Amino acid sequence: MPADTAESELTDSISKAMVHLYAEAYGHDRTTAKAYINDNVVVCILEDILSVGETGDIADGESSDVIDERVAFQNRSEDKFTNAVEHLTGRTVTAFLSANQTSPGVACEMFFLEETLQTENST
Repeated sequence: MPADTAESELTDSISKAMVHLYAEAYGHDRTTAKAYINDNVVVCILEDILSVGETGDIADGESSDVIDERVAFQNRSEDKFTNAVEHLTGRTVTAFLSANQTSPGVACEMFFLEETLQTENST
């Protein structure tokens, strides 16, 4: 399989895994995602992340509470997110960062992967 096809399948799988984890946590399936891989970094951008309740809280001026709860969620769920990426990439996640914004409702999940060993052919 060509490298571009394999990477595209991998990024699609990571995107689907992130959407699934969000759906489990927030009870809606409208979130979309697009993952990117660059060397040892996986970045997944998610859109339409807000639940109906969060949208109401934001309308009531409670954006900071929504962000605080999302940060707490990521702290509680870090293992689920990193395990999904490790399983799909076959590499160890060495660091995980998450950021959320309420207007618009977007998030960024970033995973730093352990470097792969490069072997040189000796002649």
